[in-house]
Amino acid sequence: MKHLFLITAFYFIVGSAFSQAANTGIDTSLKFNQRYTKCEKKWVVLSKKDTASYYLFGFIYIDSQAGFTFDLQGSFKVNSDNQYITDPKPKDHSLKLRIIPNWQLVALLPEKHFSELGIKPEPDWIKGYYAYTDTVRHNYRWGWIYNDQGEPAIALTYLEPAYRSNPHTPGLEFEIAYAYNALNQYDAAIKILEPAIQNKPDNMFFYKELGYAYYHKKAYKQAIDTYKTGLGYADNKKSEAKGELAFILANAYKSTGNENEYKNWMIKGKEYTPPESPLYKNFIDAGF
Repeated sequence: MKHLFLITAFYFIVGSAFSQAANTGIDTSLKFNQRYTKCEKKWVVLSKKDTASYYLFGFIYIDSQAGFTFDLQGSFKVNSDNQYITDPKPKDHSLKLRIIPNWQLVALLPEKHFSELGIKPEPDWIKGYYAYTDTVRHNYRWGWIYNDQGEPAIALTYLEPAYRSNPHTPGLEFEIAYAYNALNQYDAAIKILEPAIQNKPDNMFFYKELGYAYYHKKAYKQAIDTYKTGLGYADNKKSEAKGELAFILANAYKSTGNENEYKNWMIKGKEYTPPESPLYKNFIDAGF
C-alpha cells in the first residue's frame, strides 16, 4: 500500500506540472535517452509535454531493500537565456518513487545548471544509503539488483570482486553464473558452477544454470546429466523450480532428436508444476 501511495502521488504531481500555462522554454540539449540503470547516483530530468512549463528533476539511487529509487527534488522551467529557474512553490516533503522495470527514459541533468537549482553533485542524505561495512555483501546485493533489472554486465562489476573475496557467499555463485550465462559467457559460468556444486551439491539452482550453459554450448549429454542430477535433489512437492528443470531437460532431449524422452519429461514437468504457475501454461501450449 505504501508503494502504491508513492506512485499515485508521483503521477499526480507530474500531471500538475504538465498542466501549467503555456510552455516558457525547452532545453534542446537535454537528451532523454538514458535508462535509469545507467544513472545510479545521478541527477536526472524527466521528459515533459511541449505545452508544459516545468521539467521535473530528481536523484536516482539504490535502496538496498527497495532497489532503484527516484527522489523527486522539484521542478524548473527554462528561460530565454537557457537558465534553469526553479518552481517558487516550496517543497515541504520528500517524494520517493520505487522505479518499475519499464520506467521512462530520462536525461542527465547538466552539471552547469546545478548552482541554478541549488543542488550539489550528490545530496547529503545519500551517504546513509551507501554506508556499509561488509563490502562483499554490498557488492552481492548490488549485483543481484542489476541482474534483476536486466543489466548483467553492470552486475558483474560488483559480483566479480565479491567472488574474488569470498566465493561461497550465499547466493553469490548463482548470481555471477546467471550474469555470465545472460552474456553468453558459458565457459565462465561453468568455471563458477563446478566448484559451487562441489561445495553445495544439493543446490538445484546451480544445476539449472550449469545445464543452461552446457545446453547453449550444444553439449546436450552433459546438459541432460546435469538436469537429472539437479532433479535428484528435489523433494516430492510441486514447485516451479522443479517443473522448470524438467521442462528444459525435455527440450535438451528434443535437441538430440529423442522425442520419447522429450514427451516423457514434458509430462513429468507438468506434474511437477503448480497449475497456478506461469510455467504451467508452457506445458499446455506445447500440447501436454
